[in-house]
Amino acid sequence: MHQSIRDYWISFNDPLEGRVHFMYQDTKGYVSTGIGNKIDETRRDNSAPTDEERAASLVSAGRLRWLVNGTDAEAGPDEIADEWDTVKSHLELAASGHLAFQPPLTSLHVEDDEIDRHVFEKLDEMEAVLTSRPEFADFGSWPANAQLATLSMCWALGPAFHFPKFQRHVAERNWVGAADESHFTPDVGTIVIRNKLDRAHFLLADTVETQGLPVEQLALSLSDVFGVQGGLLALGFKPLSQDGFDGPRTQGKVREFQSANGLAETGAFDDPDTVGTLAAQLTGLGFIVV
Repeated sequence: MHQSIRDYWISFNDPLEGRVHFMYQDTKGYVSTGIGNKIDETRRDNSAPTDEERAASLVSAGRLRWLVNGTDAEAGPDEIADEWDTVKSHLELAASGHLAFQPPLTSLHVEDDEIDRHVFEKLDEMEAVLTSRPEFADFGSWPANAQLATLSMCWALGPAFHFPKFQRHVAERNWVGAADESHFTPDVGTIVIRNKLDRAHFLLADTVETQGLPVEQLALSLSDVFGVQGGLLALGFKPLSQDGFDGPRTQGKVREFQSANGLAETGAFDDPDTVGTLAAQLTGLGFIVV
């Protein structure tokens, strides 16, 4: 993948998945942590694992450096196993969100640098699986936006997902067609936003390739509130959701950006001076603003 993807990956996914330092269950009952990192090899949704699945899950959980809460002591295999079993045993809490699993229910945590290390480890593994498939053999030459959108799909679905029409389009470098076929379900929660982001980035990939722009750089559009939110996230203005909604949080972050750059604090995402300054700063970081 292009370096621009690695540089942007955390900023792209943090608002979608959140950053959780303890074990929890996602909405399908899979033990997870970090930025949507599943550490659960159970095959069926919302079900207890077999002995084989539990053993494989503990291997996944053991790939992270877990610390005992309130100390710098590293947890051992038995402590990690006990924690995983405790979290997995509460399937009734899966629909309640990650906060239902916060301490004191859990007693171990991972630190931010370990979350980031694990995220990139998983990202590299996904890319390796993806590029071993014939339709993705030319992945390395794709526009960065197409790489980002496809890896985003992998993050949610796994790199072995089977979307025949989508796979045919990307093999032919038909990014508009890929945009139309990138949608996946259930279209609820942050999946709604991920679907919208993936579609937008495939369309930007088409713009990059059609206009002969550098494929290794990520393109961003600032033509609407959705794009401006993405630009602010790229510059580190958080917390903020890239949801396309011009609400109080977005207006507050726009004002924060305006204040930091000596602009009139209107909170208006389409203020020309604000958009121009945002574009200049993104360009300075290596993005293409279209």
